[in-house]
Amino acid sequence: MGALCSAITRGGLNADEILKNLNNLFKGMLIRSISIEQIAETIKNLATSGQLTNVDAWKQVLQDNIFNSKFAQTSKELVNYAMEDAKNNYGDQTLPLLSLLFLAGSDQQQFLTAFKAISLARKAQGIGTDVKNIANAGKKGGFFAGLKAGLSSLKNLGSAAKQAANPNIIKKAELRNVLSYHLNFLTLLPVNLLAQFNEGVKMKGYFVTVLNNAFNKDLQNQYVDEKLFANYNNVDEINIDEFYGLNYDRLKDDMGLRKGLVTQYITNLSPEEILKLISSA
Repeated sequence: MGALCSAITRGGLNADEILKNLNNLFKGMLIRSISIEQIAETIKNLATSGQLTNVDAWKQVLQDNIFNSKFAQTSKELVNYAMEDAKNNYGDQTLPLLSLLFLAGSDQQQFLTAFKAISLARKAQGIGTDVKNIANAGKKGGFFAGLKAGLSSLKNLGSAAKQAANPNIIKKAELRNVLSYHLNFLTLLPVNLLAQFNEGVKMKGYFVTVLNNAFNKDLQNQYVDEKLFANYNNVDEINIDEFYGLNYDRLKDDMGLRKGLVTQYITNLSPEEILKLISSA
């Protein structure tokens, strides 16, 4: 039994094999071939035109961007799951749109620019005309040029509006909500859908069990607190440039993020627990 358990520990639970279907789902999404400038402009226009209250409008944006033809049923239903999760568990229906920024093609500076622009555009709905004008500024010059032009006009605002529209600062609670949602979207949310629709590579039964356990909410919260916010325990506001300077590469590598969680889970299992998992399939 000891030799058998040892062999299973070494080769029975392979993180790459267990994650193959989930990784393929995200790798093949249309958003992976779309530039962050393009998707950020779409989201910004939704925000500044008041369309973020139009659920059908942003549902369509999500459908158009996370679709994967090899996982047609899974990716279609994931839209509904993503919207319900954001509404019921995070209190912000727009969070799936922000996840698109992480999945689109970008470098760190482009991501920072887009993230600030979307944050500003979302604030514009409740701040006032001046900030809304900044969020809309410079459309003819392209997204990044438009943002630069808009931010340069912050100096013309009064101090209260300037503080509200500060693109470099975000409330810690707000950022944590964004990233907690995004982590769940990348990991736990699609797992049972993959099993239900049986698309892509055939998944063994214990793969689903491992993924659900490795991605459970307690471990997600632990990851967010210990990996992403370890340097921000006693603050209420966070500098966006500093935060993503530390975490951009980690958040963009969704495959590495998933593998880290699954590997950690497997490592903490005893040989007997691994044998039980595989035998129950």
